[in-house]
Amino acid sequence: MAHTRTDESARRGHRPAAWSRVLTAASALLLAAGLASGCAGGDRTLDGAAGQGQGEIVVGAGDGAESRILAEIYAGALRSTGAPVTTDDGLGDRTAYLGQLDAGSVTLVPEFTGRLLRYYDPESTETEQDDVFEALSKALPQGLSISDFAAAEDRSALAVTPQISEQLGLTTLDDLVPSCGKSTVVLAPAFEADALSGLTGCTFAQTTRVADDAAAVGELAAPAPAGGAVVAGVTTASPDVADTDLVLLSDDEHVFTAQNVVPLFRIGTLSEAQLKALNVVAGELTTADLADMIGPGARGGGLCPPGRGVGGGPKF
Repeated sequence: MAHTRTDESARRGHRPAAWSRVLTAASALLLAAGLASGCAGGDRTLDGAAGQGQGEIVVGAGDGAESRILAEIYAGALRSTGAPVTTDDGLGDRTAYLGQLDAGSVTLVPEFTGRLLRYYDPESTETEQDDVFEALSKALPQGLSISDFAAAEDRSALAVTPQISEQLGLTTLDDLVPSCGKSTVVLAPAFEADALSGLTGCTFAQTTRVADDAAAVGELAAPAPAGGAVVAGVTTASPDVADTDLVLLSDDEHVFTAQNVVPLFRIGTLSEAQLKALNVVAGELTTADLADMIGPGARGGGLCPPGRGVGGGPKF
């Protein structure tokens, strides 16, 4: 397991039975849908967001593994209230599925706080998780709301091998700054590259972009430059990162934007009980949970085509 600033192991050890049921049910649905086999905190819900919660709830998802997995998790939490819930996945990119939400075709979509904030307010500069949440709540269009964010996140991070960490004394981003001029950084596509300018005093000798997190992690095996390091720019929920012993350099100054899991939903469509169910996810879902569930689907030879499960059966 990659080392991070926050140790989630304690949270995973003592969990409410309700959350265990939600996670187990979500895992079972993902398996049935072919995602795993390659196809065969406090309540911060915005005031006035609750409604009668009548009728079927539709949880939408984009094309990616993260989006589909999170949709099943939130759907499972909502089903625990006795509500009729379906998921509608493969809705495309962020613009497409947010359009479906705006049109009322879906009730809720899972998102990440920082990416959603930049979508609705491209000029925003907040990076710390509470600031990002507050800014996002103010930037939302009329008719949409969010409830509390989860500890689970897919934040950008710079990673090094344990050997380089020990050799150069690297545990934080600040520790890296004196070595930047002799170091190479390898960036995965989802990494927040623009934020590197906020790491004061750090200009890397060489910057390389690669196809995915796995390729970025693989580059860490290359010999380090004299007096420097090979550094990977990755995201924390990637199974290619979570399954390693890499050291993720602590971001104490919040250089990279917080990317906590959060549900975005239409105001008036969920009851108080259903909103409380969403906050069960907020209180229990960890980054390690998310990476564990993404892993099999991401490495299983691709996800099922939208709308198809095992044997061409119905989507979940």
